[in-house]
Amino acid sequence: MVIDKQQVARHFSKAADTYNDYAELQRSIGETLLSYLPNKLYPLAIDLGCGTGYFSRSLKAHSSHVVALDLSLAMATKAKRYAQPSAALVSDAEHLGLADDSVDLVFSSLALQWCNDLAAALKEIRRVLKPNGVLLFSTLSQGTLFELEQAWSSIDSNRHVNRFLTQDDIVQAASKAGFNNAKFHHEQRTLWYEHAFLLLADLKGIGANYVVGGEPNSTNRGQLKAMARNYKDMFGQAANNMQISATYKVSYGVLIND
Repeated sequence: MVIDKQQVARHFSKAADTYNDYAELQRSIGETLLSYLPNKLYPLAIDLGCGTGYFSRSLKAHSSHVVALDLSLAMATKAKRYAQPSAALVSDAEHLGLADDSVDLVFSSLALQWCNDLAAALKEIRRVLKPNGVLLFSTLSQGTLFELEQAWSSIDSNRHVNRFLTQDDIVQAASKAGFNNAKFHHEQRTLWYEHAFLLLADLKGIGANYVVGGEPNSTNRGQLKAMARNYKDMFGQAANNMQISATYKVSYGVLIND
């Protein structure tokens, strides 16, 4: 199934005003990604999928010029106001619209999972990177939100969680894109919630509630309550006050264009 980029942009635009209130996990993953940055000055850095500009501002400590890019105009506007980058533009990772060999660093945290073809996106990023330019990215992999998917499985046949690439798929995409110098790190993050509705609120709050192939507005209140009961029954942890787990599988890549 094809990811509708306009839908992705629309969902993130709706969440532009609430994103920072719900983005604790996103900030934590981005900070981990930033810790992998080779320690040198980058004349021109791109924050690809900049969101509200939290890391666009952080990148200014490592770069003379930072350009913030996002699918969502509302997010790019937020980033411009918050981070005051050299520029903030609407752009798609698969079609960057930047000159060949023009960028020293591309930083992209939790954005590339919204690409239809990861290898094509990585190839496009490699095109704009200078020789020895660096791509630093994080993305989600298979197994993310498996609890939510299983909680829905007996309620209806609709898709409620996006499909994610396997860790091997991500590594192979980098190779296919022509990155011969690539290092990867994989980890699991677990969040805990009192109720499944709080997880859904988090996803909506950051704009990550667009499901490819899903049926928007097809779920009624009774189905939501049934899903929440399933979730608690299947994944409530007695040792953790019956809170429910939400798993995120995170892959980090440090790719050098040598």
